[in-house]
Amino acid sequence: MEDKKIRVVIVDDSAFMRTAIERMLKTDPSIEIVGSAANGVEAIDRTVRLKPDVVTMDVEMPIMDGLQALKEIMRIRPTPVVMVSSLTHEGAKVTLDALDLGAVDYVPKPGSAFSTNILQLKTELVEKIHNAANSKPHAVKLEFTPKPNNTVKHFSVKDDSIKKAIFIGASTGGPPAIQKILTSLDSNLPAPVIIAQHMPKAFTTAFASRLNMVCRIKVKEAFDGEQLQNSIVYICPGDCQTRVIRNLDGRCNFSITSNEVEKEQFAPSINVLFFSAAKEFAQNAIGIILTGMGEDGVRGLKNIKLMGGLTIAQDRASSVVYGMPRAALEQQAAVRIINLDDIANEIELTLK
Repeated sequence: MEDKKIRVVIVDDSAFMRTAIERMLKTDPSIEIVGSAANGVEAIDRTVRLKPDVVTMDVEMPIMDGLQALKEIMRIRPTPVVMVSSLTHEGAKVTLDALDLGAVDYVPKPGSAFSTNILQLKTELVEKIHNAANSKPHAVKLEFTPKPNNTVKHFSVKDDSIKKAIFIGASTGGPPAIQKILTSLDSNLPAPVIIAQHMPKAFTTAFASRLNMVCRIKVKEAFDGEQLQNSIVYICPGDCQTRVIRNLDGRCNFSITSNEVEKEQFAPSINVLFFSAAKEFAQNAIGIILTGMGEDGVRGLKNIKLMGGLTIAQDRASSVVYGMPRAALEQQAAVRIINLDDIANEIELTLK
């Protein structure tokens, strides 16, 4: 019996892009294009009528844009949606809005270098279509209420008082999950939090800024040589590898290098961060693996466990893509399996 194909609807106001995406996806025999749309209104209609497994969604379109269409699709017929977004600061902001609204993932929209990047784009798009088809779309948008301008964030003392540190790794479905955890943390958390989320540089910068607006705890993007402090969340910059390094005086700093030098598959790599966490913090490290495809971070998480640290994996029920958490469970890297709603409380209880 032939395996069931992944049924896809392509949404883009550009006929050229619709054709280009269709040609890319048709190279995979397990994907079937069942329809296309040129605007958000048509996208909703095709999704309801054709019941696809995955929708690829452009952002800027006439009549109704991609975000409005996504919102309606998640309300009427929740379906895995992969956004097609530009890798610009504005593109990053819109993509993060889309992930909040329930989009599973995104791919970069090709610009002037379309012909030279076609192979890389095709590989990424096909992979993310497969990931999306195995995901669980969430119809409910996270609460996103910016804190008043007069909110005072806690600024901690320097590294001298750091006893424990929290290290979090995430991929597909990670941004909303991370936001869920961080918005529940107290501003006076007696530890730093370091997060490796698979994202390019423009996106991690926007992601840190966005989180800082909605969290009680301070959130920022880490920079090379920066000294770790309690009560601060650090987002590892995209396109780079981030490690924590302990100095002779006992204080910890970030060591951040370009991935052009290191050439890891992911940048940031969760494994790279977690291995440094195990080395420098040992039993005082708390490692957490969230939703995502593949196994990045699992070897590093196991190393934290072997050094006596606490290791946690998100459970299946609350994961958008149960890939990395499942690998952590199967390879006995995670000591505890916890629902997303309970992870922030687990962090605070562990630090008491």
